[in-house]
Amino acid sequence: MAIIKRIASSAKVGKLKKYLTQEEKTEEKLISGKDCTNENLESEFKLTKELYDKDKGVQYHHIIQSFSPEDKLDFDKAHELGKELAEKCFEKFEVLVVTHKDKEHIHNHLVVNSVSFEDGKKYNASNKSLWDIKRESNKICERENLKVLDLEHKADKKISSAEYRIENRGEETWKGELREVIDLEKKNAKSLEEFRNNLKEKYEVETRVTKNTISYKHPTQKKAIRGKKLGDKYTKESIGNEFNKQEDRTNGKGNNRTGGELRNADSRAVKPNIGIKESGIPEQFGNEIIGAIQQAVREVEDRTNRAIGKCTGKNQEVRGEQRATREEHTERSEKGISRSRKRSRDIER
Repeated sequence: MAIIKRIASSAKVGKLKKYLTQEEKTEEKLISGKDCTNENLESEFKLTKELYDKDKGVQYHHIIQSFSPEDKLDFDKAHELGKELAEKCFEKFEVLVVTHKDKEHIHNHLVVNSVSFEDGKKYNASNKSLWDIKRESNKICERENLKVLDLEHKADKKISSAEYRIENRGEETWKGELREVIDLEKKNAKSLEEFRNNLKEKYEVETRVTKNTISYKHPTQKKAIRGKKLGDKYTKESIGNEFNKQEDRTNGKGNNRTGGELRNADSRAVKPNIGIKESGIPEQFGNEIIGAIQQAVREVEDRTNRAIGKCTGKNQEVRGEQRATREEHTERSEKGISRSRKRSRDIER
């Protein structure tokens, strides 16, 4: 699937171009310009800004379009799709398109001038414009039978542009550290209270809980950050749902295979999980079903009792035979002893 990232930068575009066009990352045929050239990118971007007197602030926007390793896609085709995305989403802007082939997944870099060459307006880097890029990328991927993004679900993690740049250098951010320890303690803790205590005692992460929100304060930061800012996985609702799932799994371990439960040991009647009305079964048939179940239980009990009775009678018969045998052996032993004693006396005489 084509994942879309967008980063705004106030740095000079030449530094980024030098990084993107390295020989070990790409090749000449995978570098294209829309309304600009690779060779004169810096001067063309600058000229457009100066023309409209807008050479301050954000200098360019960096869009990254990453395809799934599972997609059947070659470098040339990926590059064509990147150029198509640039044409459709940045019609009035100069864009450099570079396709990288140094990773497991093929990805395009789109470097967009912050000022339009046609009307001098600055590019509006809003959430809406980002979603517009994602939707357009999805359309292209769907047409080419490539994996698409699920745009109906919110992101579990919300990574800012600054975070992305830091993590891209292989460094850890304080927000990343928060997410890591929160993910760990969600699995270790059994309740929200235990979860908060663990974060405080183990990592010195303070939490504040209100009716609808939870906030986390990293020990190196002066202010706390709401869970929603870290991503949907870190809200109070999501944390609470995780503990509820754990409780349900724990309570479910003792259930029998039918999902029912015994009312008590004496009645031995089966109690359904839901009532007759809730099940959607007409009451008349529901009563017949329960009656049949109870009748079946009684028949099983009767057969069991008869079997037990037979076993008991058989055991008594066996015990009687064993007792008679022991008495017979005792009697024979006593007679044998008497005869032995008599022979001894006869010999003495």
